[in-house]
Amino acid sequence: MKEKINIRYDDKHQTFHLSNRKFSYIMELRESTWLLHRYWGPKLSAYYGSNQPAAVKRTFAAALIPEIPAFSLEMEPQEFSCPHQGDYREPSITLRREDGCLAGRMQYKSHEITDTLHVPTGLPHIRPQEGKSVKTLSIHFLDVVSSIQLTLHYSILEDSAAIIRSAQITNLGNSPIWVERALSALIDTIYSQEQLVTFYGTHQKEFQLSRQDISHGRFSIGSVRGASSPQYPPFAALCTPETTEHTGDVRAFQLIYSGNHHVSAERDQYNHLRIAIGIQPDGFCWKLLPGESFHTPQAVLTYSSQGFNGMSQEFHKLFSEHLFPPQWSKRKRPILLNSWEMCYFDVSEEKILRVIQEAAELGFELVVLDDGWFGHRSNSKSSLGDWTVNPEKFPNGLMPLLKYAKEKGIQFGIWFEPEMISIDSALMRTHPDWCAQIPGYTPLLGRNQLVLDLTRQEIQDYLLEMLTNFLKAYPISYVKWDMNRHITDPGSQDLPQDRTGEFFHRYILGLYRILEELTARFPDVLFENCSSGGGRFDAGMSFYMPQTWCSDNTDALDRQAIQYGASYLFPPSAITAHVSAVPNHQTGRQIPFAARAAVSSAFNMGYELNILELSSEDRGQILTHLAEYKAEQEFLFHGEFYRLHSPFTGNDCAWMVANIEKTRAIVYFFVREYDTATLSYLLKIPYLNPEKNYVVKNTRQHFSGKELICAGLAIQPVQGDYPIVKLELNAEDTAL
Repeated sequence: MKEKINIRYDDKHQTFHLSNRKFSYIMELRESTWLLHRYWGPKLSAYYGSNQPAAVKRTFAAALIPEIPAFSLEMEPQEFSCPHQGDYREPSITLRREDGCLAGRMQYKSHEITDTLHVPTGLPHIRPQEGKSVKTLSIHFLDVVSSIQLTLHYSILEDSAAIIRSAQITNLGNSPIWVERALSALIDTIYSQEQLVTFYGTHQKEFQLSRQDISHGRFSIGSVRGASSPQYPPFAALCTPETTEHTGDVRAFQLIYSGNHHVSAERDQYNHLRIAIGIQPDGFCWKLLPGESFHTPQAVLTYSSQGFNGMSQEFHKLFSEHLFPPQWSKRKRPILLNSWEMCYFDVSEEKILRVIQEAAELGFELVVLDDGWFGHRSNSKSSLGDWTVNPEKFPNGLMPLLKYAKEKGIQFGIWFEPEMISIDSALMRTHPDWCAQIPGYTPLLGRNQLVLDLTRQEIQDYLLEMLTNFLKAYPISYVKWDMNRHITDPGSQDLPQDRTGEFFHRYILGLYRILEELTARFPDVLFENCSSGGGRFDAGMSFYMPQTWCSDNTDALDRQAIQYGASYLFPPSAITAHVSAVPNHQTGRQIPFAARAAVSSAFNMGYELNILELSSEDRGQILTHLAEYKAEQEFLFHGEFYRLHSPFTGNDCAWMVANIEKTRAIVYFFVREYDTATLSYLLKIPYLNPEKNYVVKNTRQHFSGKELICAGLAIQPVQGDYPIVKLELNAEDTAL
């Protein structure tokens, strides 16, 4: 029986060939020493070096082998790079010895191929799945002078076009070394007019798409904020100029990490193109004692020949099946109502009891008590760290709320911001040294709060004990985990002078330890990730929390772009989207209810508005929408999500969800503003079955799948701004 995945080493040609039915990835071990990148793309049955250019001797190019003067790492496509060996491009590994000299002259030592998936210690990772094949290639290199081993790990799965890469640095010597740069993945190719796709953003405007030509020089994005950040998520993709959502080659890189990161693209004087991704080297320095190893986060590299939707399908499937907490990957999520935009800090037992009653009558499945329930919290200036129930707002504690919710048949959830501490808090008065701070300086406030020093185990233990005791005392079903500022004072009293460069990474390791243990203790609690919205929306946090509040901006127009962008990286089940009030609290826009509901419905839908003051019309619309969503939720949750028209390029936006068999699809088509010159919109739907005929449930019109794919569907404009057209398509041999 032919293997579904294969990793083979050709000793004669010294090549490694990783493949499954979707792709091939090929490397060459040059002169039994240096690992070179040779191919990444559609599956090849064999490789004989047809794409390798003839070596040419160049002035200023350092020849590593005197007998081969044309061989220089400056011209060779590498899989990793260390500095000062003739390669003057950005390195992926920088190591310094105790004497201050740079180390890292790595030579191939050995390799092994295993039927397991490599898991980096203490870090989130791609999970193996029972019954699915996986293989890992681990290649070991040794600096014999400095006694340092570098191991590169490459894992592939049978059902994914992804390569999972990470690196491991081990000190085999008798003296400490300092790791100053340790990226997770690097790839060199010949520049062939590719374009670079990344995302940029800010609070309330996350996941804005950037697509640009690649000029000579180095372009980089990243974060030094202590979090992956809304500014630049840890992702990049290379595509051909003609690549669209539906067609063309894409090679994408995404880091499973939540802290400071770095992504770069460098085009050199010879038109070589280098892509690198990993931990941000600025401000990073890790002391590695004899016998210790440093593990980089995993980077996911995926290839698609079917445009950006093909890329997204690979990420969506991989993350749903191999990254998210297994107990939640296929599990229906409750339709929630969050108290924030309804109450802000003005919460009380009386008000929330009324909210629970009304929410149950409307058909909600979960009520979330957001900020304002603890300490003496009435604004953002106090009480973070004092996670005890406010006795004035909730004189009987929270149990009356949980009991009443249970009586009404709905669940109860709550908001926390565990990583933060207020100046005005009992915790700060008791432990003023627990905040992150640089000795000699007063720590800087952000959103009126400071950051707890999660590099310290005693603080990790405190948070674990506090949260565990709370969740045992109050058996709630949902936690919204927030983080509302970035780090400005990366210092800890527990870090000696020669380890200050470890703060940011140790902070993230401390956070991961807390989340690992807490989610293991409470596997049935649904944890939702949040950082003022999408400030830390990344694959690392998604390992512990299957869904993320992707933006504090609930405006239905802005959310089209935010959710469209986020869907490049994450499936809709991981992207929470709420129907909010008008005028919108962030923009003041008056967007019709139908559009607000539709923008949220293809994603993990909830609500964020005051249900205690609804008009009869509003109440009727919510009742209808919730009933409709519940009928479609299973289909939407398990369907395949496709982007059709981009909100970044025109007056309209469209996406759709289809089942795997392509016998049913729901299409959402949004228009920004009415244009009298537009007679109709044309929407092509490439992801239907060309061999089937479809009926539009709304209009009873009949069309062939091939017609809708190639000719498209004419959609008539509707007067007024922000109209929505929702279409359900059913193959005619299936029940309507």
